[in-house]
Amino acid sequence: MPIRLLLFSFGVVTVSFLPSLPSLPLTLALISGLALLIIYRRAYWLVALLAGFGWGIFAGHQFLGQQLDEALTGQELRVSGVITDLPERNDQRLRFNLSIRSASIGGATTPKLHSFPTKIQLSWYNGYNKSDAVELPNIVVGQEWQLNVRLKRPRGFANPAGFDYHAWLLRQGVGATGYVVSSDENVQVQSGADGLGAREWINWQRQQLQQWILTHSNSTERGILIALLIGDSSYVEKEQWDRMQRTGTSHLIAISGLHVGFLALFGFYLGLIIGKLIQLVWHSCPALVIAWCMAIGCASFYSALAGFNIPTVRTLIMLSVFYGACLRHRSARVGDIFCCALALVVMIDPLAAYDMGFWLSFGAVALLLFYFSGRYVVKSDGDYWRGFSASNIATGFIRSQWVMFIGLLIPLSLLVSSVSLVAPIANAVAIPLITFLVVPLVLTSAALQGVYPAFSDLLLNTAGLAMEWLKVILQAMLDAAGQLASIVIAFSPGVSLLIAFSCLLLLLPKGLVHRVMGWSGLVLGVWLGVISPVAQQPDLKISIMDVGQGTAVVVQVKDKTLVYDTGPRYTDSFDAGGAILAPYLFSQAIDKVDMLVVSHSDMDHAGGLNGFLEKVDAKRIVMGDIENTQVNLTTSTAMEDCHQQHAWQWHQVSFEFLPATIKRSTNDNNRSCVLLISYVNQSILLPGDIETRVENQLLAEQKFPDHLTLLLAAHHGSRTSSSARFVSSTTPEFVVYSAGHRSQHGHPHPLVRKRFQAVGSREFNTADSGALVFEWLDGKPVNIIEYRKAQHRYWFE
Repeated sequence: MPIRLLLFSFGVVTVSFLPSLPSLPLTLALISGLALLIIYRRAYWLVALLAGFGWGIFAGHQFLGQQLDEALTGQELRVSGVITDLPERNDQRLRFNLSIRSASIGGATTPKLHSFPTKIQLSWYNGYNKSDAVELPNIVVGQEWQLNVRLKRPRGFANPAGFDYHAWLLRQGVGATGYVVSSDENVQVQSGADGLGAREWINWQRQQLQQWILTHSNSTERGILIALLIGDSSYVEKEQWDRMQRTGTSHLIAISGLHVGFLALFGFYLGLIIGKLIQLVWHSCPALVIAWCMAIGCASFYSALAGFNIPTVRTLIMLSVFYGACLRHRSARVGDIFCCALALVVMIDPLAAYDMGFWLSFGAVALLLFYFSGRYVVKSDGDYWRGFSASNIATGFIRSQWVMFIGLLIPLSLLVSSVSLVAPIANAVAIPLITFLVVPLVLTSAALQGVYPAFSDLLLNTAGLAMEWLKVILQAMLDAAGQLASIVIAFSPGVSLLIAFSCLLLLLPKGLVHRVMGWSGLVLGVWLGVISPVAQQPDLKISIMDVGQGTAVVVQVKDKTLVYDTGPRYTDSFDAGGAILAPYLFSQAIDKVDMLVVSHSDMDHAGGLNGFLEKVDAKRIVMGDIENTQVNLTTSTAMEDCHQQHAWQWHQVSFEFLPATIKRSTNDNNRSCVLLISYVNQSILLPGDIETRVENQLLAEQKFPDHLTLLLAAHHGSRTSSSARFVSSTTPEFVVYSAGHRSQHGHPHPLVRKRFQAVGSREFNTADSGALVFEWLDGKPVNIIEYRKAQHRYWFE
């Protein structure tokens, strides 16, 4: 049975990585025919594998079928629906999910649309400036609204080591995203939680608890308290996330499987006590049955509060299978329970493999089962659940932290390219404090809020105080460890295999293999990973990231790295510098760049600057507009003016900032740093947002080469740049537009595109290609990688 469940899971996960989906009727007919033939041959393991493929393909077609019709993109629609999930609010906008009841084009007199997504994600903006600012409504789960909206199909950025937002939307059941159009016809139709479905009612209760904590807690850590109570991390501040991630305790912020297991244990003993009390009157009452049912009930309750995320669902399924077997008076092997949970999770969420929590949650449990299952423990009582001493428990807990640290070394290097060296110590403090003190306090406080409000507030404030103590302890650990607290690691495939095999040897029972072999392999692997590059480095590598309407470029020359612009800031807690550039550099084992260039102060170029510097150090920071660029420096690095820099060379590649005439009246765009990169007979130009005036000046001074190999189109392809004279003089072989998908600014402009097409330039757009990587090695022709095509998924357009 475990092998079949694993093969089924493998089949479902494999389909999620396919570049395209086979035809559904043909695939299901073929799989059914093969399954019948295989059953005749009694090869049931192959039936399980085919069933996994079939379920993954079926689910994939369901995902694609729920997306918005392309013909409706950009049209003004009138929709009516119910708020289903917890809304997110900040000063600029309100974001929420709407479960659609009806939809039509234009007004109510037009016929309703029948083929329409069942759920959409909307943003309601507080105007684009102070003059047209509007007061955003108080959105509550369960309300029904009629709104005028403009929608588009789900889409995310496509970057190496980046987050697949499109896949995340599909997993949430969202078939379209868009915004609310300002209109007097936007009205609330119905309020309250009456007549809601089970999921909406649960989310309504979660929102009430969220608002209760916001109202009654003054703790600086109340965002984490909300996350621990209802699994909503939207109020966890960026600084808090960073601290927990660097100490390896971020898995404790939201409701985890550990917390669900603790509540199930509490429910078990509570049920056992209730059962024993009932036995005083009814002697034949099965106390254990009540205990098992209470355990499942408590675990289900807490998983519902968490919104049924993957770690809680995994724990709930494992507990349900175990206690279900107990209710039927049957034994269940822990391996069977684990495989059953895995198969059910991928069946419920076929794209679960795109959630980091999926790999870390199941990986951690698999490690603990591998290490602890079948090991003998000396104890005072022969009963299975009794006789464990405090020493047994303490030793087991310490060993579990050791197992997690060693066993997750390679998964963490692959998923986040970093590992916290203080994680074992930090978790040894944080896990008992949060699991056995903070979580019980928050749950008890929530239960008593309507009965004993004063006592409830006392418990809530005590929980907040405990989290503040933990903040101080974790920060002290980070300060003591310095840069070694969290290190960036990215191993080559060969080194990764060596380290993984060495970790396996260390986790085997004593006596099978000498531990010296494991330690030797681990030290050798880490040493090779530090001194050797991840892969053969090209002479010059230029990566133009997909950041929407903005610019972010990484230039690598062997062991040297230059970053040109940091992209836009999307929200207060999300920007291209910290969320796109930093993870990409970490995946290349880079945590410090030699030079950071911010071409000018516009937010689509400098918006991600602070987020980038929070994660990546820069030896030099060069800017085109120092006075107007907002930067929060945490180091003593001085800011330099790019217009006063001399040319320099890294290995075979030379760099030069082309001098532009800057006056007090010069606008932001024309203050841009214009960077010319030369390699052998190849020339690459990064011009920022310069306009025709600067282009003409540099042409008159003959600063541009006669032919460009690669040009990043100035101002994203705006018609204020890339004049006919400039294009005909430089004749770029490749031109890249770093623009947003369906850009509201109309970039790249059709006239600009015609100019480049007239000289035979090959055009690329990050909106279509995703991140673009250009590599030069040993004078060979440039190698071009379009990430959206190279790593194509079936939901990509």
